[in-house]
Amino acid sequence: MKDIQTFERCLKDFEYFKDFQGFLDPRDNGQKRRIPLKRKLVRFNPLNDLNENQFRIKYRFSKESLRRIIEIVRDDLEIEYYEPLKREQVPIDLQILSAIRLWGGTEHPKLTAMAHGVSLRTLAKITRRVASVLASKASRYIRMPATLSEKERIMCSFQAIANMPQVIGALLQTTVRFLPENSGSYLSEDDPDGESTYPAQSNEELHLQIVCDAAHKIRDLDIRLIDEHSMASDAEMFALSKIRDRFEQNEFRGRILLGSEIVRCSSSLYTPVRFPRNQSEELYNHAHSTTYASARKCLSLLMSRFGVLGTEILGSQSSAKQTITALSILHNMAMEWADPSIDSELHVSPYKSTFFNAMTNVSKSGEDNNRKQFIKTHFASQ
Repeated sequence: MKDIQTFERCLKDFEYFKDFQGFLDPRDNGQKRRIPLKRKLVRFNPLNDLNENQFRIKYRFSKESLRRIIEIVRDDLEIEYYEPLKREQVPIDLQILSAIRLWGGTEHPKLTAMAHGVSLRTLAKITRRVASVLASKASRYIRMPATLSEKERIMCSFQAIANMPQVIGALLQTTVRFLPENSGSYLSEDDPDGESTYPAQSNEELHLQIVCDAAHKIRDLDIRLIDEHSMASDAEMFALSKIRDRFEQNEFRGRILLGSEIVRCSSSLYTPVRFPRNQSEELYNHAHSTTYASARKCLSLLMSRFGVLGTEILGSQSSAKQTITALSILHNMAMEWADPSIDSELHVSPYKSTFFNAMTNVSKSGEDNNRKQFIKTHFASQ
């Protein structure tokens, strides 16, 4: 008898629960309207929900490499940007994944935001945070060789390419556009959720100077704003850089950088001979172009992995610099780990000679003599 009473009470409890789920609405003609129970938000997890090939296409890294990046950055994000946990807060690992996918430039930013369940405005905040944390690690991941053994190792790797001695780095320059926040806001003020995009009204450019090694890792990075009113040549940009001062102070005594023809030849930066007059200069030019291809390949790999560098970076000048630094660090991680997501054998066409601008690229006689002596010592005709 007690069991029957207990069963009846259970049935009444179920009826009470059903009554709690629904109620009578007079606008529904006496019909019962069901109130759907709020479900817990299940976020997209690309590490679990995408296969390896799909993941590499979207995130420009293998899953193993992305997991390593997440572990390197996670603690700094949690410490630097800690806030009391809020309902449906974007997890740290998903913040890192969404930022890297946006930088990959494989799709419209709105699609990237939708794929990770955030608004464009939230995605913009996330990318700035991730870039800032990554950029803070620049001294660890972007640095010229300091010890004698490091210098010798890099020199040997360059010499193994085309028998060009004494080379410790290859220098390459390009520009990257960015959209300042105060010039045609990317996100409308009338759209607080950041669901609409507006074309840029104006943008500015940053001059990017890279020094890389033979393994296509970035060893030095110099980023400067290009002033429209005082446009400086690439040679003048090099003269302003810290790496040039370090060579002038004999930090890398007896070692040289390789540069393209658009940069002025100097005692520390050797460029191709514009009009080779003998076999020695032709041999030098051939060795120079083959060795210098490392720099062009480095830039090609960087641009292939992070398409945003070929379009424009959204944010202030400071934010754009942090983003470029962060992408250079990610590039070095990919090179160090031999990440297979971007073809490491990406074809780079042979170096092609271009004419100097006679007004800005005239070498000093003393600097020319340094190169002449170098050619005579190492490339004299047999």
